Amino acid sequence: NTSAVEVYDPARNVWTTGASLPTPRDHLAAATVAGKIYAIGGRIDGDYSRNLAVVERYDPLTDRWTRVADLPTARSGMTAAVAEGKIYVIGGEGAAGMFNENEAYDPARDIWQRLTPMPTARHGLGSAVIQGRIYVISGGPTPGGSFSDLNEVFIPPGGNAKAD
Repeated sequence: NTSAVEVYDPARNVWTTGASLPTPRDHLAAATVAGKIYAIGGRIDGDYSRNLAVVERYDPLTDRWTRVADLPTARSGMTAAVAEGKIYVIGGEGAAGMFNENEAYDPARDIWQRLTPMPTARHGLGSAVIQGRIYVISGGPTPGGSFSDLNEVFIPPGGNAKAD
């Protein structure tokens, strides 16, 4: 686990130290909305039986962290994507296995909404947003270093996903 925050300035090619993350963790997801960085979930000491629901928002202008609404499903190894000003947190793992959860956070209202789960539970996945669609790519169906060739597309806000 680490609470270290390092800030890179590409114009000056310099790294500086930012305010420490209040809840040290690993295997978290991160996303940016309106110039703020969100540290989402994760776990303590690499132990997915110690998953976290904690969400903290970093403001780089003030160099401060603020706790916001907790993730509805504590988990680690998930992906986060931003579409239309909301953060979508998808998949992950926990002590009971893989997650197919799909939850959306609205930073303007500080609330979470549960959406239609993705068809295939997995962790260690990636995501990208193109033209409002969230592409959920790869990830493992079993704990540890597993992988898959699955790609699913989620179309917010309706919550409909399909295998690609």
